[in-house]
Amino acid sequence: MLQILKNKAFSLIEILIVIVIVIVFVVIAYPQISNYMTDREVRKEVNNFVEYFEEKKSEIQNGKYGLVVVGQTSPEQDRSYNWYMTKEEYAVQMKVPAPGRTNRNNPRQYGNKSILNYYKMCPGSPQNSPDANWIKDSAGAYQWSNNVYTWPNKKYCISKDAIMFPGELEFNVTSGEKASFVICSRSNTTKPSGNNRCNYNNKNEYRYAVQVARNLDLKIFRYNKKNDKWVSQN
Repeated sequence: MLQILKNKAFSLIEILIVIVIVIVFVVIAYPQISNYMTDREVRKEVNNFVEYFEEKKSEIQNGKYGLVVVGQTSPEQDRSYNWYMTKEEYAVQMKVPAPGRTNRNNPRQYGNKSILNYYKMCPGSPQNSPDANWIKDSAGAYQWSNNVYTWPNKKYCISKDAIMFPGELEFNVTSGEKASFVICSRSNTTKPSGNNRCNYNNKNEYRYAVQVARNLDLKIFRYNKKNDKWVSQN
């Protein structure tokens, strides 16, 4: 019986093999898993923004609002807000000839249109616009988590059938393609300042770029560090 029990025990060689396997996992496999988890974390943030943006587009298409200006904020920044225009106010803004209050009583300069209708774009600061009635959304702007930084921090104009210009595309990602802003992991970048800041042209991993197209479609790009290029994810 004692002999049988001895045979069931691990030998020194078997124990050493297990230790070697664990070391190999820690040295090789674990960093890969960690990289995957970090990238997945950033991608989740991107997906959350896409879902939020599509929800706002749906609200406009279904007539909940006339226009929405979507802002972005982070835990360190002052809380910003979305601004929306009611359907009734939007109808006034789109009248031709437009009421004097919508074009600063200067109809000839704006082709008898409102300033909003003439330029087909939302103001950068709706709260300071004297030509249209904008309402602050008490729910606040889109809130990024403390897992990521974004650059630049912009607002986007959402209108039915993309009548209004949504916002500028800021930087090149591929030949013939531009993006609106970039999302970076906080694990390897700093705030949007300094040498290691979150932006589009450093060489850090775990970066995604979002393109808000003229028709309000969203396109996602991921930075491939090995090949040093942005790759479409759509």
